[in-house]
Amino acid sequence: MSWSSVRKFPLTQDLTPLNRALRERDIPHKIVELAGQQVLQVPSREWAEPVSDFVDAWLAGDVVATPQSSAPRPQAVKPSSLWIEARLSPVTLVLIALSLLGFAAAEWEVFNHAVVALTFTPLTPVPGGFAWGSLADTLGNGEYWRLITPAFLHFSIFHIAFNGLWTWELGRRLEWTMGKGRYLLFFVVTAIASNLAQYYWPGPVTLFGGMSGVIYAMVGYIGIYQWLKPEPLLAIPKGILLFMLAWLGICMLGVVDFFMAGGVANGAHLGGLVSGAIFALARLGLGASERKS
Repeated sequence: MSWSSVRKFPLTQDLTPLNRALRERDIPHKIVELAGQQVLQVPSREWAEPVSDFVDAWLAGDVVATPQSSAPRPQAVKPSSLWIEARLSPVTLVLIALSLLGFAAAEWEVFNHAVVALTFTPLTPVPGGFAWGSLADTLGNGEYWRLITPAFLHFSIFHIAFNGLWTWELGRRLEWTMGKGRYLLFFVVTAIASNLAQYYWPGPVTLFGGMSGVIYAMVGYIGIYQWLKPEPLLAIPKGILLFMLAWLGICMLGVVDFFMAGGVANGAHLGGLVSGAIFALARLGLGASERKS
C-alpha cells in the first residue's frame, strides 16, 4: 500500500481527538513522525482531498469526536463522513445501485422482461411459460454477462435490504484496501464462482440471484486475511463473521426455507465463501512473492 501525506502538524499538538474522529468514521489513516513533524497519511492519493476537507472541518470545530469516557452520541457521525466514505467507495455504490435495479426488474411487472436477460441461463418461451436453458447455451450464445448478472437480481425488500447493507459495510472496506481495479476483479471472479456453484448445486436449476454469494466471498476474504495478516481497515467484530457463518449453517440445514419463498441459494453462499478465501490466499501469496523479488 502506498501512503500519501495529507497534513503536517507540530509535534506539540495533541492529535488524539483527530485520530479518534477519523477512527469513529472508519476513515483509514495513520499519523507518523517525519522531519520533526506529525504527518497525517492516508492509503492512497484518492483519499487525500476528502480527508483534507475533513481535517479542515475538524480544525474549524465542525467535527467532534466522541469522548472516550462517554457513550457514543448519535451526532458524532456527521453527514460529511458519509460523503467522504461515498466518494471513496464508488465501485461499492455502483454494485448497490445495480442491485437496486435488479430488484426493480424482478419486483415490477413493467420491467420483468429484463429479468430474462439477467438470468444465469437463457429462458426459451414455451406454451404455458419458459424452459430453462443450460450453461452450454449461455456460453454457446456468447452471453457471457449471464455469468455475473444474477448477482444483481433480488426478489424481496428483505433480500435487497439485507444484501445492500452488507455490501456497503463489507464491500467498502475491501475497496479501500484493494483499490478499485482489484476490487472490481474480486467482484467479477467471486460472482462467477458463486453463480456457478449455485448452478451445479444439487436440485433443479431454477431462478436464482442476489449479491449474497459475493457477500460471503467478502466474509471468506476478510476472515482469511485477518487471520494471516491483520489489516486495520478490514477489522470488523469477530461476532459479525461468526454470525454470517452461523447463518450459512442454518440456511444449509433448510430451516430458513420454510420462511422464504423459493428457498436460499446455499450453493452461491458456499461457493462465494470458498472463492473469497482463495482470493485472499492468492493475494497474500502474490504479495509475499513480490516482497521477495
